[in-house]
Amino acid sequence: MHKNIRRIVVATLASATLLSACGSESGSGSSSSGSGSDTVYFGVSGPVTGASAEQGQYWKEGFDLALDEINAAGGIDGKPVALKWEDSQSDPKQSVPIAQKFVADDSIIAELGDFTSGASMAASSTYQQAGLVQFGFTNSNALFTDGGDHMWTTSLTQEYYQKLGADEVTKDHKKLSVVYLQSDWGKTSYDLFKAEAEARGAEIVYESAIQPDSEDYRPVLIKARDAEPDAIVHIGYAADGARVVRQVRELGFTGQFYGGQNTPQFLESAGEAAEGTIINENLLVGNTAPRVTEFYSKFEGVYGHEPSTFSAYAYDALYVLAQAAEIGGATREGVYEGLASGESFDTVQFGEFTFGDDRRPNDVPTVPVIVRDGTYQALYPQA
Repeated sequence: MHKNIRRIVVATLASATLLSACGSESGSGSSSSGSGSDTVYFGVSGPVTGASAEQGQYWKEGFDLALDEINAAGGIDGKPVALKWEDSQSDPKQSVPIAQKFVADDSIIAELGDFTSGASMAASSTYQQAGLVQFGFTNSNALFTDGGDHMWTTSLTQEYYQKLGADEVTKDHKKLSVVYLQSDWGKTSYDLFKAEAEARGAEIVYESAIQPDSEDYRPVLIKARDAEPDAIVHIGYAADGARVVRQVRELGFTGQFYGGQNTPQFLESAGEAAEGTIINENLLVGNTAPRVTEFYSKFEGVYGHEPSTFSAYAYDALYVLAQAAEIGGATREGVYEGLASGESFDTVQFGEFTFGDDRRPNDVPTVPVIVRDGTYQALYPQA
């Protein structure tokens, strides 16, 4: 199993050089990683500033930890690995010119990102035409991999997640109020959730879109509360989820809350209001597999806090591309061939997996979590 890449070496991170110098190395086009470059480069198109900047920071933590380990273990074919960052703000208007910049830089052998499916999909045709793998590791839109055979991801689909969420919610609750982000992702996710919940006998007694940057959701949440649901469901991100659960508790709702995200930000911002929140994601909390406990230990030792999901996603994504480059060679063609080889890839979040025909992971486990005593815990503890 590509032992050079999977050999984990604990070392001190020198992580101040990447994100703070976004784009400083990009676009040189001066050398080809397949023909003599001393460094293997991957491009990152992601949010450094803007509404999703916090997720970009989580990416940085995961990438930096993986970079340190990979390089300490000898890099790829004896060459160090580095990232060339560009700040897209997860905006399609910026992800497209970034894609053009990356494909023109022949030292970049694969691209990581963008954060949202919309920003990634806007740039997919540029990567596809250039034969550069676009690894959209947080892109849950099922159409992402329809962009071409060079679109790959370790993200499961919105349909998968929302069916999982609906299954969990409707086990014990049949009257639901739902609030979801006013975005393409939010509306699509809600439609998928609603269809599955209703198929399982639940009734959506209230629904409303919410703006991600609003500070006051009370007008909507009063209506959600007054519909007398068994549970309130939030479909969104950590920042808005923390405001929603905090405000709905202030309004006196004492029923079950599903939503938020498994990030340090959610716990910090929601405070005591987060207690009892259930989050349906394929996560690491409560998983006692050695690879998971080792990852947590190293991450907390470096950063002083638990990893968020996005840190784990970034960590795994870089390792998968490094493994692909080791299989097929540290070139654009080699990365593609490595991903398409049918070999298994080793990750923290899934363990070993293979890619399916949709270029997403096959048959991987999920670990829903609940907030108890101010921490994330497995909803169903392992035997």
